[in-house]
Amino acid sequence: MIKLHHLTTFVTLCALLFSSVSWAAGNWQYYQDKAMALYQEGDYIKAEKNAKYALKIAKKADNGTAFRASSLNLLAFIQIAQDKQDTAIDSINDAIKFTKSAYDDEHPQVATLLFNKGNFLEQIGQPQHAIEAYSQAWDIQQFEDVQANDVLKTVNALTRLHNESKNYAETISIVETLLKNKGQQKFSELFRQINYSLADAHLEQNQAEAAQRTLKAELEREQNTLESNDVRLAETLERLAAILEAQGKQSSATSMREQALTIRSTSSETSLANIMNLNELALDSQQKNDYPKAKVLYQEALAGLHELNHAQGIEQALILGNLGSLEEAQGDTKEALTLYQQSLALHGKIPTQPLQAAYTSARAGAIFYTKRDYLKAEPLFLQSLSLMEKAQAPTASKQIALENLIALYDAWHKNREKSKFLKQLKALNE
Repeated sequence: MIKLHHLTTFVTLCALLFSSVSWAAGNWQYYQDKAMALYQEGDYIKAEKNAKYALKIAKKADNGTAFRASSLNLLAFIQIAQDKQDTAIDSINDAIKFTKSAYDDEHPQVATLLFNKGNFLEQIGQPQHAIEAYSQAWDIQQFEDVQANDVLKTVNALTRLHNESKNYAETISIVETLLKNKGQQKFSELFRQINYSLADAHLEQNQAEAAQRTLKAELEREQNTLESNDVRLAETLERLAAILEAQGKQSSATSMREQALTIRSTSSETSLANIMNLNELALDSQQKNDYPKAKVLYQEALAGLHELNHAQGIEQALILGNLGSLEEAQGDTKEALTLYQQSLALHGKIPTQPLQAAYTSARAGAIFYTKRDYLKAEPLFLQSLSLMEKAQAPTASKQIALENLIALYDAWHKNREKSKFLKQLKALNE
């Protein structure tokens, strides 16, 4: 059964025509309310029956177009909950048609229904059609007197889907239009998500400074509105830290991650975000050669994954690989190999981070190479190169992977294999 992400019931039309069709409205309202109650209870079969009866009453009422639209909108929610996808879309389209007939094509209620349609299309796996519906709603909401929350819901949906479709310029344009037409927004959860989408779009367009400005402004709004231990502050701090790390501003990034960790530590719930923040702080300590602190942080992160019953996920693979590199840096290659192999086993089951898997495979191969166990080093180096190609890794990373294989086959006196990878290296550098 499809999970409903939004429940936007279209009840405002119901009160608009009571004076002209009071006899019909009374009956219609009874069945409409009953259908709504049954829908909320999850009794969709009875809910659909009552919604259809309300629709039947509305059809017979003089000037009952708005009532029909309201019943059709509710019926669409009931049908989508039953996986009746085509009929749900037909119902919402009819609701839109009747609302345009009762009012006009640019009425705010049309935008509400278009938003609902976009929501349904998104749920049934049609993101491009959902974007079209949300865009039509946004076209109305830009110029009409619409509740601020309704506008933000539409913009949030649009920017999220545009980013998922890699239409980053569209995301930036939409938010710029929002701020131009509707003015600067106060803090709200919807606007926070819009700012996250905007920052992500800027980053994808290689506009790190713009992304940083967006998140700093969002952080200031949160600091002026939220409690000091609200985890939403931590998330914004972590996003800013990631940008600063990419810019090489490690000291500022670490400070933000430590602030985020302090905030999250006041929460009684362990979260994946907190765990990955621990991982980043551990990496920072490792880079500063503070190995004892790094190890404690990695172990806290792993314990948190076990607490969440998430010890077989990609996060576990990443942290195990990092902990392996720490053990290797301290000279314990046996423990490092064990951790690398555990990490690679998880990467094999969850192939979502091929570049990180490639680095881990290369590290494991290098240990065997140093021990002159070329037979074990070879498949790991080959795996590393294959993963690099799959991840479309930077040229410098591919070059290192090829150089590892060339060094291996040179030491192993396998000139034919060495020649093969020398050619690949030459082609890469041309």
